[in-house]
Amino acid sequence: MNDFENLNKQRQILLKIKIDGYVEAAFLTAKANNIGLSEAACLTMQGLIKELVAHSFDRRKAHTILEAALQSGFPGSGTEVTTH
Repeated sequence: MNDFENLNKQRQILLKIKIDGYVEAAFLTAKANNIGLSEAACLTMQGLIKELVAHSFDRRKAHTILEAALQSGFPGSGTEVTTH
C-alpha cells in the first residue's frame, strides 16, 4: 500500500473510484443474471485470487492482503494485520 500512499489525493480518489466501479460491475452483472450476493462475492474474490496467483503472489502474502482488506472493511474484529 505504500505506492498508493505516494499518489496525490486526487489520483488516490480516482483510482479508488475506478476499482470500486469494477467490483460494482461484477455485482451488477451477477444480479442481472439472478446470482445471489454471496455467490457474486465468491466469484469476485475468486477472480481477484486468480489475478494474485497470475502475478506470482505466494499464498501467505495473498492471505495477508485479504486479511488487511477485511480489517479495513470490518474494523474492530480484533485481528491486527500489516501489509509490509
